[in-house]
This record gives sequence, C-alpha cells and structure tokens, in this order.
Amino acid sequence: MSVLEKEFEEELIQMAEQQRLVCGWNPTRFLQTVAKQGGVKTVKGMLAKRQQSEAFDRLAEQNRLDLSQEALVVKGKYAALFTDDEVNACFDMLCSFGYYG
Repeated sequence: MSVLEKEFEEELIQMAEQQRLVCGWNPTRFLQTVAKQGGVKTVKGMLAKRQQSEAFDRLAEQNRLDLSQEALVVKGKYAALFTDDEVNACFDMLCSFGYYG
C-alpha cells in the first residue's frame, strides 16, 4: 500500500466515524470491508457498481456531503488513486445534490 493509499484509507475511516455522529449511520460493515480490502479498493468497488455510499442520502439531508466518500474521491490530493471517470462520477453525484466542495 502506498503512502497516498494509506492516507486515503485513514481519512476514509475518520470520515466514517464522523458519519456515525452526524447521521447515525453505523459503518461497521463498511469498516470491515475497508480493513479486509483497503480503502481505495472498497471505494472503487462501490463506484464500479455505480452506487453512492450508504450514508450519502443521510449526509445530504444533514447538509454534510463533505463527509461523504464521494467528496473524498474528488479531493485533488487523491487524484492519482482514481480514474477520471471515477472522479467525474463522484463530482456529478455531489453536484446533483448541490454540493460543489
């Protein structure tokens, strides 16, 4: 795992814990998947299925899409970890809910 992948995973885990507090989402299964597969692979799998993260709708209701996995993917810092199509899919999803970073 590269340093950048490790940073992404650590931030992803921190965000999942914050999601628990903000929207009451219990990220147990998600965190187990991250521990088993790694953060990047977990998120890429979600994106391949064209699914938004489990907490996305709840975060949108709380105006906290900044805590979504999709917002993390579009961060310029992590651009090297994802394809343009993956980043654009996340950006489009966020924009459709009025979140522009």
